[in-house]
Amino acid sequence: MNRRSSKALAKLTALTFVLSCTFETQSTIPATPAHFSKNFKAGDQLSAEWRVNCEVRVYENGKLLKTLSDAKESLVVIESDPDGSYHLYKFPAGFGEALPRLRRINQSQFNGEDTVRGVSTVIKQTVELSGGRIAIRQTVVDAGSNQVQTETTCSGSRSRSSIKVDAAGSVQVCRPDPSPDDLPDKTVIAVYKSVRPFSDDLAAVAIQSRKSQALKWGFVDRTGRVVIPMRYDVVTSFCDGLAAAGIVHGTGRNVKWGVIEKLGPQVTPYAKYDAVKILGEGFAAVGYVVPGRRGLRWNLINRENTTIFHGLDDIVCFADGRAQASYSEGAVIRSGYFNKVGDFISDKK
Repeated sequence: MNRRSSKALAKLTALTFVLSCTFETQSTIPATPAHFSKNFKAGDQLSAEWRVNCEVRVYENGKLLKTLSDAKESLVVIESDPDGSYHLYKFPAGFGEALPRLRRINQSQFNGEDTVRGVSTVIKQTVELSGGRIAIRQTVVDAGSNQVQTETTCSGSRSRSSIKVDAAGSVQVCRPDPSPDDLPDKTVIAVYKSVRPFSDDLAAVAIQSRKSQALKWGFVDRTGRVVIPMRYDVVTSFCDGLAAAGIVHGTGRNVKWGVIEKLGPQVTPYAKYDAVKILGEGFAAVGYVVPGRRGLRWNLINRENTTIFHGLDDIVCFADGRAQASYSEGAVIRSGYFNKVGDFISDKK
């Protein structure tokens, strides 16, 4: 298997071929009444929605290469977990593929870290509150050389109104169109607030939250047995065993995405990505921002959440057993396709 786990990436050139699956784009969710998440706790100064302006410094061999500033404000939603830790969700584009778990180190400071690409890259986040304002710093460090690759700093104040931002990416599902008449039995339909047609022999069903009145989605099989519990805010149909599932954050109901598998488990440990593509043949791609670079990068994963290829610039649906894709080595664009076992075959021999 040809893996390029540490290469920078470039935009996929035009790809023209006939897809055996159709694209289903689901980048929005139905409007629902604004509500405060159960993860916002009264008296908790950190758990809130924050309007911030961000700047990214990019380093090479320990020297500052460039500085980039956001043209628009970002929204950062901070939520607490039952164990007292915190996660930061940034919109419209996230902080990257990591999701550090922050813990309080004193009254006004919090920090945490995570690793990606195995343990070769360390992502450190710190947060400081002062005078009603927030300062966030994220540092991406190469573990081998201990050199800083990028440093993202954001500062701002608490948002006093609900904010719905444009998504950084969308969700695409490669699938044959499910029959609109292939619905669960009437006795099953009567149990749920909303029901969708079967895909891969699973039907999405929703219950209504008593607190927020928002729908929570899961899946049942053809006997009506619950296979995936109703805990997601938005889901797609299944394609070859995989589907995308999203969790909303904040009163603006902005979405982060993950991947679920038809036998029940959640493939990605967290719904933390800016976009997802369900590609067919048991593969998916999860999209995220690389600080200091334009657009999204994509990790190709399988049903076991094994990363087949890290940091693609783009990949499309499988057709005739192939999925066209590209990445770059420095300034050189490499294009080709993945086969059904996950091997990358370059267009240039």
